[in-house]
Amino acid sequence: MAVSQYEKDGQVLWQVYIDLRGRKGSRRRVQKRVMGIATEREARTLEKRLVRELSEKLSEIESKGCTWQEVIDRWLRHQELYPTHSYTRGTLEDYAGALRNWTQSWLNRAASDLSRADGREVLNAIEQSGRSIATMNRFKSAINTVYLWGIEERFICGPQHSPVHGLSVRRDREEKRPEILTIEEIRTLLVKSGQQGHDWYPIWVAAVLTGCRSGELHQLRRSDVEIIDRDLGIKEDAKPIDRRRYGFIRVRRSWNVRSKEVGPTKAGYWRNVPVSSEFYWFLVNELKVMEMKPDAFLLPRFWEWDKGLQARILRGFCEANGLPSIKFHTLRACFATQLITSGIPATVVMKVAGWRDMKTMQRYIRLAGIEEAGATEVLRFIPTQDAVMEHVVNLINYRKNSDN
Repeated sequence: MAVSQYEKDGQVLWQVYIDLRGRKGSRRRVQKRVMGIATEREARTLEKRLVRELSEKLSEIESKGCTWQEVIDRWLRHQELYPTHSYTRGTLEDYAGALRNWTQSWLNRAASDLSRADGREVLNAIEQSGRSIATMNRFKSAINTVYLWGIEERFICGPQHSPVHGLSVRRDREEKRPEILTIEEIRTLLVKSGQQGHDWYPIWVAAVLTGCRSGELHQLRRSDVEIIDRDLGIKEDAKPIDRRRYGFIRVRRSWNVRSKEVGPTKAGYWRNVPVSSEFYWFLVNELKVMEMKPDAFLLPRFWEWDKGLQARILRGFCEANGLPSIKFHTLRACFATQLITSGIPATVVMKVAGWRDMKTMQRYIRLAGIEEAGATEVLRFIPTQDAVMEHVVNLINYRKNSDN
C-alpha cells in the first residue's frame, strides 16, 4: 500500500497503489492503482476505502479455496513427500502434465467454482482429439483423484464431488485394439533381426523372453544373472518342471530417461525372472555371459536407448520387414500374453513381470482370450453324421415292408 505523488504536465498529482496478498498462498493477490488525484487528503481517504474493498474481495477469493493450479501443485508435492500410492516420479509428472494440458482453462480459477459443465467440456475436447476410451477414463480418474484429495485436505471449499463426477465416457466409438504380435510374428521379428545381424537383436530377444521393461533391461548386469546349472544345455527331453534348473535374473534397477538417473523398478521392488532353456542357450552361446565381468552390462549399449528412442528403432525395423509397427513396450505385452495363453496362472505372470495389481493384468488376460476359451463348446446345433444317418430311411427295408 502506498500513497505517492508524481508530476504530470507541470502539475503535482497523487496516486494510490494497493497490493494485498492472501494468507493461504502468494497467488491470491488483489491489486489496484488509482492516479490523477488532486490532493494528498483525497488520496489518503481513497486509500482507506480501497483497502476495505480489496480486503473484502480477497476474503471472498480465499473462502473459495485454492485455484485448480494450486491444487495440482500441492497434490504433486504431497505425493513426492508422503506417497500414498507407488507412483514413480515419471508417473507423477505425466499425471500433472496431462491435467495442466487438458484443463488449461481451469488453472487460474478457484477449484470450487468448477462445475459439471466444465468437466463435460474437457471430456468432449479429449474425445474430439481422437484419444481412446481408455485414455479418457484414465484422465477422468486423474481429475477425480486430485480433486477429491483437495477436498479432503480442505484446499477446496464447498463442493463434495469433482467436476467429472457422474459423467460417463461415450462408448459408441470402436475401441482401439492394443498393439500385439502373434507367436508367428514374434518368431519372424527375432529370426529376421538375427539373420540381418541387427544391433538390437539381443535386446529384443531379452525383452520377449523376460518381459522386462526397457529401463529394467537397460540396467541389467552380469551380476544379476544366476545360472544354477552351468553345464546344462537345451535337452530335447526336458520336462516343464526342469525349467527352474536354468536359473533366474534378478531385476532390481531401472533407467529413468527423464531424470537420466538409475532408480528402482516401476513397482518399487526387486523380482526374479526365471531363465528358460531358450534364454539360457542365448545367454551362454550368444551373449557369452560366462565370460563377462560381474559389473559388465548384460546387453549392448546404444545412445538411442539412453535417450529413450528404443521404440523408434523397433518401429523402423518392423515397417521395413513387413511386420506390424509396434512400440518397444509391446514386447512386454507379447511376453505376458503368450505365458497366459500357455496356461501360466495370471498371479505368477504378475510376479515375474512386476505388476502390482490384477487390474493391469486383466488387459493381457483379455488379449489372450483364456477366460472365453471353450465357452462355446457346449453348443451342438449342427447334426453329426451319425445323427443324420439315424433318420435316413433304408430303401430296401422300406420296399419289403410295403410289399407285405
